[in-house]
Formats: sequence, structure tokens, C-alpha cells
Amino acid sequence: MNDAALDGLYRAIADGSTALLLADEHCVTVPAATQLRVLSNRVDVAERMTQVGLDCTLNDFDLSEFSGIERIYYRVSKEKPLVHHCINQALALLPLGGQLVLAGDKGDGIKTYYDKARTLVGADKSLDKSKGSAYIGRIQKRTAPTALLDDSHYRELQRIADAPALFSKPGVYGWKKIDRGSALLIDALESLSLPGSESILDLGCGYGYLSVLAHASLPEARIVATDNNIAATTACSHNFQLHGIAGEVLPADCGHGIESRFDLVLCNPPFHKGFDVHGDLTRAFLESAAKRLKPGGLALFVVNQFIALEQRAEGLFARCERVAEGGGFKVFLLS
Repeated sequence: MNDAALDGLYRAIADGSTALLLADEHCVTVPAATQLRVLSNRVDVAERMTQVGLDCTLNDFDLSEFSGIERIYYRVSKEKPLVHHCINQALALLPLGGQLVLAGDKGDGIKTYYDKARTLVGADKSLDKSKGSAYIGRIQKRTAPTALLDDSHYRELQRIADAPALFSKPGVYGWKKIDRGSALLIDALESLSLPGSESILDLGCGYGYLSVLAHASLPEARIVATDNNIAATTACSHNFQLHGIAGEVLPADCGHGIESRFDLVLCNPPFHKGFDVHGDLTRAFLESAAKRLKPGGLALFVVNQFIALEQRAEGLFARCERVAEGGGFKVFLLS
């Protein structure tokens, strides 16, 4: 699906080493710039930018290591705390006279974000319609920021559950809750007899709920957890350490680059990418799971009720059995 806001932002980029692009998951394409610096929290986005020769840093949107930046470009993200965090850091980093360029769709809240940001630094209003309901706004920093936007303590790991103890943070999908689908998957895991599960891959781990609960059921298993989002791997690593889980947490896009094979794969695959629904994401995670299972290995997937996993699993697995259902989700055992 075409993103008019992102296209408009890319057209506005003035190439050069003093320009920085904040690239979240919505940056599914690359700009035409050649000297632009890029900061992303997504492994796949960082790889895409690096492949075309751009200088890309991968972290959880920490701008503290940057200096000499005069222009920052940002297509606003889905999550308000992340948007506020990026705006706060951008306005702090820019020198007086520097410019923050924001782009987004009306439905994303771009007008509100823009007005909040320009007010903090005394900027004149310069918000233009780009295409359709997309807008692009330029904010020239006239004064130091007079306040900070509420980012829900973006940098901090925050305790969200006690039994077991779980920590998460803004920037992780569904960061303040226990996902009902993941809970259903764990119920299915506990009810099934899965002998020989000495190694487990948590594919798309988020803050690590599946890993922590699987460790409680299979404490001797070595667990590898992976996610495309650096915020997620940061939280998951903390939960691994907290619960003494043997294994490692790896930043990777859909498990790419992981050469090991596993007895069991656990997965609650995403079906959104940026602001769009992508039906092919489930297939991509199924393909990754199939490649990383040992012969005779098993996979447990949970998906929303409307996703036809049976069809997407065709040709990848010999067995696809629905083993649990409820709350708008269904769990499949694949082998």
C-alpha cells in the first residue's frame, strides 16, 4: 500500500551529512538521498538502508550519540509514546535554527503532533497538505524546548506483571498487557505432551512472554528469542536475565540469519506492518519456522480467528492441527 506521507517526507529531504532520518517500521522503501544519515529501531529497515549505501545506526531511537545534525526527518509512528519520545529527542538535539520535518496522515494525529512540537520551540506554523490526507510540517527551532511531551517514560523498562514477573517498555507492540493469543498458546503448550523439547525458538518474541512461560514449563530447554524490534529485544533480554533463562536474545527479521535448528518453535506472528495489514507476514513466519525446525520438530502458532493459517501452511508442514481456540484466537500444532 502506498504511503503518501512517507513519499512526501522523502521528497522533502535535503541530502547531506547533517541530515538525519528517523526510520520506524513504516519505512518500507528507501529515500533517493545518498549522504543522509539514518537511525532505525528495526533490523529489516536498517538492512534496507545499509544496502543502498546509507549510514544507518540501529538502536531504540537513542539520539544521544549524534552530533552536528541540522535537519531531522520523521514520518510519525503508530504509538504515541514513541512519537513523543522522538520529537523530544529531535528538538533537544537540533541547534537553534535547525529544522524538524514531520510527516503523517490526518488519521495518525499529525496535526496534533505538529502543533505540540512547534509550540515547544516557538516555531511559526508551516504545515502543508502533501497528498490526499497526508501532511508535512516544518519546525524551525527558535528557542530551547520549554517542556517535554509525555512519552510514558519511554527509556525505562517497566514492570507489567507479577506472576511471573515481566518487564516491558513503550515501543514494544502491546507493551502493557498480556496478549490473549499468547496466553492461549501457553495454555495449549501446557496441555500438550511434547517430549524431547530441549531447544526452543521464540520467533517474534516481543518482551518475551512466550519464552518466560515456556521456561516455566520446560526449565531445561535452551531458548533463543528473536525480534525485529530493538525495543522488544531490550525488554526480552531483561526478562531472560531476571528468570535465569539459558539461551540468548537476537535481533533478527523473522529469524533471518539464525542457523541453528530447534525442537520447538513458538510464534504469535504479527499481521500489521506500520499502519497496514499484511496478510503475507503469517506466511513469512511459517516459512521461517519450517526452515529452523529439526527433523520431527514441532511448531505452535497462534493467530487471529480471521487468518487462514491452514492455507498459508500448505506445502510447508506435513501436519497442521488446530489444538485450541477461544477469545478470537486459534492455536495450531504443526510438524
